[in-house]
Amino acid sequence: MIVLGIFAFGMNPGACLLRDGELVAFGEEERFSRLKGSHGMFPGRAITACLQQEGIELNEVDHVAFAWDAHKYPYRMLRVIARQYLKYRGKSGGKRGGTKRGAGAKGGGGANLLTVLSNLLKYSPNRLLEEVRFSLRATGYRGELPPIEFVPHHLCHAYSTYFSSPFEDALVLTVDGSGEDVCTQVAVGEGSTLRVTKSTAIPHSLGWYYAAFTAYMGFIPYRHEGKLMALAGLGHERAQENPWPDRLSEILKVSAGDYQVDPTYTRFGAHSHAERFTDKLIDFVTGFDPKLKPLGFRDGRASQRLLDPDYVDLAWGVQHQLERAASEVVKGAANETTSRNLCIAGGVGLNCKMNGSLLEGSGVERVYGFPASHDAGSSIGAAMYVASQAGDKIKRKLETAQLGPGYSNEEVRDILKFSKVSFSECDDIAEQTAKLLSEGKLVGWFQGGMEMGPRALGGRSILADPSFEGVSDKLNDEVKSRETWRPFCPSILAERAEEHFTGAADAAFMTVALPVKESAREGMKEAMHVDGTARPQAVTEAASPIYHRLLGHAERQSGNPFLLNTSFNVSGEPIVCSPAEALRSFYACGLDALAIGDFLVEKK
Repeated sequence: MIVLGIFAFGMNPGACLLRDGELVAFGEEERFSRLKGSHGMFPGRAITACLQQEGIELNEVDHVAFAWDAHKYPYRMLRVIARQYLKYRGKSGGKRGGTKRGAGAKGGGGANLLTVLSNLLKYSPNRLLEEVRFSLRATGYRGELPPIEFVPHHLCHAYSTYFSSPFEDALVLTVDGSGEDVCTQVAVGEGSTLRVTKSTAIPHSLGWYYAAFTAYMGFIPYRHEGKLMALAGLGHERAQENPWPDRLSEILKVSAGDYQVDPTYTRFGAHSHAERFTDKLIDFVTGFDPKLKPLGFRDGRASQRLLDPDYVDLAWGVQHQLERAASEVVKGAANETTSRNLCIAGGVGLNCKMNGSLLEGSGVERVYGFPASHDAGSSIGAAMYVASQAGDKIKRKLETAQLGPGYSNEEVRDILKFSKVSFSECDDIAEQTAKLLSEGKLVGWFQGGMEMGPRALGGRSILADPSFEGVSDKLNDEVKSRETWRPFCPSILAERAEEHFTGAADAAFMTVALPVKESAREGMKEAMHVDGTARPQAVTEAASPIYHRLLGHAERQSGNPFLLNTSFNVSGEPIVCSPAEALRSFYACGLDALAIGDFLVEKK
């Protein structure tokens, strides 16, 4: 049976194909539209790419699985929202949140109520079915369409991570902004079954909590949470004196086995500064420190105000509270099962610092983070659910994340010739690339299928030797144009990972931040965060034979077992997908060489 999984019209739309229960293709719409995130779009290009990859047409698909449960709309969702609105009504006070609002402030009634009602109607079953069918037609598909089935969003996340994990039993934690009326969910996976044991309803959303402070720092919520996470790491040396965890308990209250978020700081109340946080949050933060006003994007980049210790300490406190809340949820769940394995998905599941912290004192011994934990990856869980209901075997360990489009040497050669660039063909592109890296060169690496998820995993990567002093600054200044506090990540042969990292048994996809052992710090000093952690990629030969070979060559030539690996893109753009995009990015930045298929392109 062939199942097409999709997530559409929200954050990070994407699509996948399952054939007889096996994941055979996956794509995020942004990689094809070239619009970062592609928020609100239908993944028509991603669907087309998946079908082309498998050489089939839409009429050969048996089912379409949509990763959102429209059957909860509008009535169940209306009851949930109304109940919470009435519960917190009148509690969104604060100097800016009362009756005297600043110009342009958005209140908790009027405009917000219309938005809520509009969304309730937008996601009702008939309306959503119509939108999907119209979008498929607009993409170019004619004839009879396959039946479309709605699957609960958090169940999709849970299926995606547990059934792709290396575990035969596990706790499953899914955390995001919201999926219908749920924002956090715990399940237990045993063999070929998965059952939900606990759900936390909106508005107690850890995703909304973290997005509020992402926006407060001047970043784009639901896109730049990783920047806030990285900024928090700068505060580790002052952690013992940091007053923010206690203060933030008023917003995110953590108790034994549970937590609560006060939504009057995130969604319920007047918004005169940003959509994701209320004026009450501004009053709360500036009430402790008047200097800590909310920033705009320009404030953060132009003046580097975020590097002020006061902002860093706030970021550390926000991250610490998130980790405490997640730890308590997992600890409570672990007390009710014998499994010591944990699978994680959902947008907050991309917080690798949180994931790594769960190895310390939360009752679990191994943590697996799904590489496509964001909403695009929920399409995989939706397809898995529908396939399993039809009797397909879906429990299969994910060996590789490179399930997107790949290109033959002939296709690559044609693009290089068409672009009129000088290139050479190599007998062993891995060995030649290792030589360049050992000389301190910055190399674009384009090999095999495109990766799933937001992290480069050896298919569309920018590589460097992290033992070279200043190479991370060089990458930031000449290639990536990123904030200086954001760390790069290391790749290492899987068979060597546990020599250098604590807890590296399940570190294939850069989803878990781990402590770096003292013996490894010199060799990867430019691919390690200031707090002594890194999110490693332990590369197996099965996952990527050529990248595995490159790591071996690199160690033999330089003596260093690590490579710095970051995504192949320039600032503000999605990771490259095609050879033409790789060439365009290569010539738009300060890379020294491009290893693409068996071909090497060098700048003179």
